[in-house]
Amino acid sequence: MTFEWKKWSKQPKNILLLVCLIFSVFLSLGNLHYKNQTEDQAVFDHLKAINDEIDPPQGYAGPVENYKLLQLVDGSGTFIDKNGEQMKQILIDIVYLLEDENTAQINKDWMEKTSIQTERLKLQQKYLDLGGEEWKNETNIKEKLERNNWLLTRGLSVIDLSIGQQGISFVYYLLNNWTNYLLLIVIGLFFFDYLTAEYERRNYLFLAVQPVSKKAVYKRKFMLSALVAIGVFLGLLLLGFVVASFFYGMGSAGYPITIHTGKGFYFIPMWQYLVESLFLQILFILFVLQLLQLLAIGLKNSLEVLSLFLVVVLVPNILANVLSLPEQLTVLFPLFYMDSNLKVTMLQDGSYLFKCCVLLVWNLVLGIVWNNYLGDEW
Repeated sequence: MTFEWKKWSKQPKNILLLVCLIFSVFLSLGNLHYKNQTEDQAVFDHLKAINDEIDPPQGYAGPVENYKLLQLVDGSGTFIDKNGEQMKQILIDIVYLLEDENTAQINKDWMEKTSIQTERLKLQQKYLDLGGEEWKNETNIKEKLERNNWLLTRGLSVIDLSIGQQGISFVYYLLNNWTNYLLLIVIGLFFFDYLTAEYERRNYLFLAVQPVSKKAVYKRKFMLSALVAIGVFLGLLLLGFVVASFFYGMGSAGYPITIHTGKGFYFIPMWQYLVESLFLQILFILFVLQLLQLLAIGLKNSLEVLSLFLVVVLVPNILANVLSLPEQLTVLFPLFYMDSNLKVTMLQDGSYLFKCCVLLVWNLVLGIVWNNYLGDEW
């Protein structure tokens, strides 16, 4: 194993790739810092859009369907619905809460913002329950309301996970935005020439007269590739966590992540989501490494291996996004497991345990294939 490590680590491109990956972690954190600078404005725009759904400007004489307050009365000012007066009061209360929520955002009083937002969401849902029109600028109200109740009972405040800078949130961000296509490309670039080196450099002629079998060499190569790929993957996530925690704090491992099922949704804590997502991602890494090794054994040319590998692993995922393939189909094939977030949070197509079994079975199948394909002789 030490010999294989020396061969891999002496490749300049591998060191360069590793440096680029480390730089990308810091670049991602800097990008989130920039996005957070405009968060106040983004929140204000969102709250203003909700307000503009409710309250028409002074002197407005356009279509009544553009504003919820105007939808409640007819031309003579009489309430159309028996719940009209109650719905009007709800809308007025929402307008006041929007102002309070924006003030809490500006003051960075996150618990106050969470409490106010929860009250606003309750009123918005009550408005819908009374027969009001759907909100154009606020979706998944029940889900957000349940999430806020989860947070308040645990003394936590609501955050935007898509721009989370704290340690735990940053790991979540990397898993969802950084480790998908980039991870596959990096695996291909790390090992495409390493796995074919014996044939391209004609080392197999020397190995043929040594007391070492072809199967043993490729087993060592796979073990080294797996250790490096998983080690780099976990190491970069750990680096991101440490750096983000140093500057912005660790964050909460209990923040709720929504899991969607065919019948509704429920929440799991962030730590459980990260464990499940990491386990799936590691199984996926092992699968693509075995696929890459199988291609290397068959083609014996590094550029051909890299080209075919990228086509095989990227094209199905691109087609799945373009053609919107049914989840019942994609759940059975490991190439569609590149986005571990979807496989953990979307359970309409099968349980998490079932998806783990799918990846385990495919890993076993590929392992048997390339192990049996290899002989002892070169």
